[in-house]
Amino acid sequence: MRSARWWRVGGIFFVLFPVGIVCHADLTYGPVSLSGNVQTQQILRHPEPEKWSIVQQRNTLRLRLEVDWIANGHLLNRVAVPWIQRAHFVALYRGVYDSVYDFLPGPRQEAFPYRGPTRRDGKLADLTDGAAHALRFESDFREVYTDLEFATLPLSLRVGRQMVVWGESDNLRMLDRTNALDATWHGGGVGLETWDDLRIPYWMVKAVYSGGRLGPLSDTFLETYWVPGLWVPAKIGFLPGRPWSAPTPNPFAGSPTGGNFALLKGTVLGRQGDYARTPGDNSQVGVRVGATTPQGLTLTLNYLYQRIAHDDGMNTTSLRGRNQCRFGTPGCTSAFEVARQNTLLLARGVLPAEAYYPYVHTIGLSASYADDTYTQGVWRMETIYEFGKPFADKRRPILILDSQGLPVPSGLFEVKKSDAWQAFVGFDRPTWIRSLNRRSTFFLTTQLFWQYIPTGTRRFQGQLSPTDKVRQWEVVGTVAASTVYLRGTLLPLAFFVLDPINRYSSQFGWVVDYYLRPNLIVRLAQAYFFVPGYGGVVDEAWGLGGLYRRRDETVLRVTYQF
Repeated sequence: MRSARWWRVGGIFFVLFPVGIVCHADLTYGPVSLSGNVQTQQILRHPEPEKWSIVQQRNTLRLRLEVDWIANGHLLNRVAVPWIQRAHFVALYRGVYDSVYDFLPGPRQEAFPYRGPTRRDGKLADLTDGAAHALRFESDFREVYTDLEFATLPLSLRVGRQMVVWGESDNLRMLDRTNALDATWHGGGVGLETWDDLRIPYWMVKAVYSGGRLGPLSDTFLETYWVPGLWVPAKIGFLPGRPWSAPTPNPFAGSPTGGNFALLKGTVLGRQGDYARTPGDNSQVGVRVGATTPQGLTLTLNYLYQRIAHDDGMNTTSLRGRNQCRFGTPGCTSAFEVARQNTLLLARGVLPAEAYYPYVHTIGLSASYADDTYTQGVWRMETIYEFGKPFADKRRPILILDSQGLPVPSGLFEVKKSDAWQAFVGFDRPTWIRSLNRRSTFFLTTQLFWQYIPTGTRRFQGQLSPTDKVRQWEVVGTVAASTVYLRGTLLPLAFFVLDPINRYSSQFGWVVDYYLRPNLIVRLAQAYFFVPGYGGVVDEAWGLGGLYRRRDETVLRVTYQF
């Protein structure tokens, strides 16, 4: 009875929500303006053509408040502030109600590694009322900051909760790593969500010094930021509560009723490592310089020093196993005693491991160039080199006692650090395809990404499954095309992502936005994940047809902007 009742309530909310607020309008009064949007989104999962289930019914309110509280050197047009030319305040609020947690539909969700048609790992209906209530709502000021422009210096500051976006790549991040990702918003594939919704904003200070022209270079600048202590890593959601996030149940679930294993030192996977959230123990910094050459080449040189968030597609480990006897336990020297101590920890509900987010040094270069002579397109590139990324070391397993009292590997590993190189090259071009569109060009974009671990990977164990292999080289390519029809009211986009290293694991997707009115948009989108001609398990860290196979989705979204 409860399911039927809440299905009706959720359906009514879905139909009326975007319509009932059409009467709203922009609000501007002097230096104050209020804008935003309301949005409803339905996600349908269809691992097979005849099997469809709803996994999300998210309704979102976004509000943006802006105040020019200092303009032309005057506070609210009254008091002179001669050292500040302009101060602009921005607050971005996001409130969410997901009615899927009210009617809690089935069927059971399939989980990686998809080892057979009968494998199921929980459904939304398995959630308790308390667990469903905790997931139902979100209310948060995503960004709250002030921009300050000084009157006598070419310096601007942004102080507050914000996001920093560096680099040239789309969808797969390299230099865009200041803000970790929230995979509980929507994990799996690319192209269906905005990065502004996925990034986790931090309290920080950002400064930009504009150097103008410097010799032959123009538009020179120096930019830096500091996150004073409140950094958190990438956030992860598990089945059954987040059926659109990580395609696996909580790996530390002790029982179907929800008991969880704790980690060492009070750490929590996806939330907290072995550090205090203080400026002295958890600060993140970044600096970059940029300029444009006389030939039109735009360059930036970047340096970042921050904790690794484990959200860049590389198969690093966020879990460091600890053989307790190696860290000061008196008399604990034999393999048997090591395994016994770890087994005692497990009996108390504690894994002999900790959530691990060490600091990593990153240097990077980005560039873009508009080639009007030969290709009539824009070339983009980005490369980073990181020092000391953590990988699971399969030669150093964590030991426990088996049923016969003998030391055996537990499946947890200690960590070995290695450098890593990542890079991409992209090309964008407006192109006429008159057989498909006689009035507008198609915007074509393609990108090639690669990763390389120079120390070799024979010692490394992947994190997806016991058979997961960390490869020395990883490569993935993307291609996308978009255009405009019906005088700018119909905007289709199609994209394809291919991983040629891991059995050609792939994703194909398309998105169509239709503007019923300039401020009322309907979106229909689909994503398909597949591995051509292969029915086995594919371990790959990019999040394509191996990790998200059988998670094909259809998205229906209605947005009203005001």
